[in-house]
Amino acid sequence: MRLPPFLKPWCRAILAVTLLAAGVAQAQNLTALGLIVPAYFDPALDATDWNRLASAATQVPLMAVMNPNSGPGSGPNASYTAAINTLDGSGGSTLGYVYTSYGYRSLKAVEKDIANYFAWFPVDGIFLDEMATTATKANLKYYTAIKNYIRSLYPAAIIVANPGTSFDQAFVTAQVADVFIDEEDTQANVNATPQSAWETTYPAGRFAEIAVQSSGDAQEVNVLSGRHIGWVYSTTLPLNPNPYAALPADFEQEVAALVTINATR
Repeated sequence: MRLPPFLKPWCRAILAVTLLAAGVAQAQNLTALGLIVPAYFDPALDATDWNRLASAATQVPLMAVMNPNSGPGSGPNASYTAAINTLDGSGGSTLGYVYTSYGYRSLKAVEKDIANYFAWFPVDGIFLDEMATTATKANLKYYTAIKNYIRSLYPAAIIVANPGTSFDQAFVTAQVADVFIDEEDTQANVNATPQSAWETTYPAGRFAEIAVQSSGDAQEVNVLSGRHIGWVYSTTLPLNPNPYAALPADFEQEVAALVTINATR
C-alpha cells in the first residue's frame, strides 16, 4: 500500500524540496544514516532476505530496490507484492529499478518500465540506474522528462539516481532526483575516492554511497558515516558475478552499527 503523504518522517524529509517547492539549500537534512539496499533477489525463491530487510527497517531508515528482471518483469508478481507490503509495514520503502543507459535509452522504454512498476506493485518510488554524469543540455532534458513523468504518475514518489561516480552539480540544481549515489564500487575504490567539494553545499541526505567486496560491513559503514551522505550500503559479496544477489552474512551487524552511529547524531 502506498502512503501519500508518507507516514514515514524521513521519507517526507527526502521529498521536502520537491513537494514544498523549496530551494536547494532548504532540501532535507537527514540526521539519521539510512540504508539503501539493491535487493536483487526474488522473494518467490526465498523470502528470507526480504524478511531481514523488514526487520532492519524497524531499526534504521531503509530503502530497498526491487529488480525482477532489469526492470519490472513481465507482469504483477504476488511474491514481490507481499514482500513490499511487509517492508512497508515495517517502516521501509521499495523502489523499482529502471536503467537509463547513461541517457541513451529511449524515453518511451524508460516510461514504460516506470508505468508498469506503479501499475503492478505498491512501490514508493523509482531507482534510475546508469545515470549520465555530464550535464549536457540533452542529458538535463532527458532526466528532467523522466522526473516529470514519475511525478505525473505518483507526485510523492521517491526518486534515486545512480551515476555511481562523480557527476555534475547541475543535476542536483535541476532536482532531477531526490537522492544521488555518488559512489558505487568496491570498498577499496570507494574509500579511496573523495566526494566532490560542491556536495558539502547541499544537505547530506541528497547523497548515498555503496561499497561492495567489503572486508567487513559494520566497519565499512562506520568509515562511510564520516562522509557527507545520508544513505549507505556495504556488502561483503564480490563484485562479480552479482554483489546484490543476496544480503551479506553480516547484514545484521551492519544494521547494528548504523543504530549505534545514529544514536550519537
